[in-house]
Amino acid sequence: MWRFHHWRGYAALGFVILLLTLTQVWTRLQVVKVGYVLSSTEKLIHTLRGERRALEVEWSTRTAPGRLTDQAAQRLGLRIAQPGQVIMMP
Repeated sequence: MWRFHHWRGYAALGFVILLLTLTQVWTRLQVVKVGYVLSSTEKLIHTLRGERRALEVEWSTRTAPGRLTDQAAQRLGLRIAQPGQVIMMP
């Protein structure tokens, strides 16, 4: 009977050690997984920042007053209003 209780103690200790080891492995795997996600997210942020810079440059170029004036004249046939064409509202 004493040997059986002694064996159960070792089995319980072995089970606890196994459980702790599996928990450690699972935790390490989660850290690696989060590391991959973080790495890919940082790459995406870098790419999106580059695209944003390019879009800001394009926006600045397309909305420049000189370019808008040229486009209005070429595409729509608009010209700067003459003093007699402007009506001031009270």
